[in-house]
Amino acid sequence: MAVVEDDVVVSKRISSSRTQWPIFIALVVVAATIVYPLYFVIITSLRPNADYLQDPFGLPGIWTFDNYLNLSTTYGAGQAFLNSMFVSTVSVAIVLVLASLAGFALAKLPVPGTKYITATFVSVMLIPGPVLIIPIYLMLARLDLVGTYWGLILVYVATGLPFATFFLTLSFRGIPDEVIEAARIDGAGFFRIMWSIVAPMGSSGVATLAVLQFLGVWNELIFAFILIPEESMRLLTPTLASIGDRFLTDQPLVSAGLFITASIPLILLAFASKYIMQGLQVGVSR
Repeated sequence: MAVVEDDVVVSKRISSSRTQWPIFIALVVVAATIVYPLYFVIITSLRPNADYLQDPFGLPGIWTFDNYLNLSTTYGAGQAFLNSMFVSTVSVAIVLVLASLAGFALAKLPVPGTKYITATFVSVMLIPGPVLIIPIYLMLARLDLVGTYWGLILVYVATGLPFATFFLTLSFRGIPDEVIEAARIDGAGFFRIMWSIVAPMGSSGVATLAVLQFLGVWNELIFAFILIPEESMRLLTPTLASIGDRFLTDQPLVSAGLFITASIPLILLAFASKYIMQGLQVGVSR
């Protein structure tokens, strides 16, 4: 019997390894399709345009950081980077605070019409962003907020809040009601429960939402281009988009701009990948 059981175990391992190899090869291929474009952009950004034109797909004959220096000093990409960091950070911070409070209330408090409120958030998310450009512009023009960062931040908060509240509502539903009831018995109020229990236990969902919101604001182009017409105040994405239009023949310069744009999202995804997976699993399970 022992020999038969060992044979069964060995056969299972062999069949398991045979099924794992195709999956591994497929994942390697997918990873290559993601890594190679990033590698090509980085290598291209570190070479002069003349060297790139001689052999676009080869290694650089001359290594240089002049493309990054030109973007910063000549085309204002350095200031645009700081502008984008300010707008993105403030917008995401406001969305996280408001969505956390609203999500906790909808998930754990007896709010009248919770289902209808959640359905309203879902319906708002289905509205295409370009449809709102004209009414948003007219409204901000009356408030004298066109050409200001706070007007753009207000747009980002308003457009990002429905999804953020819906996402955190689903995430906070996974927090046990017994823990919250025990805190209430001990005399903890709404904000104390929010700070001491909901925020730590729902940290994966909050971190996931923070990354998703930051990526959306960081890469947004239409509202940033229309609502901030002054070039000295523009954010990074509109600035680099205009550079790409003017210097299509200077691929190394465009590649440097692409890598600058992608650097912050790559860093965020690298450090928050674990929390993103946990947060998405919680959202799907709910």
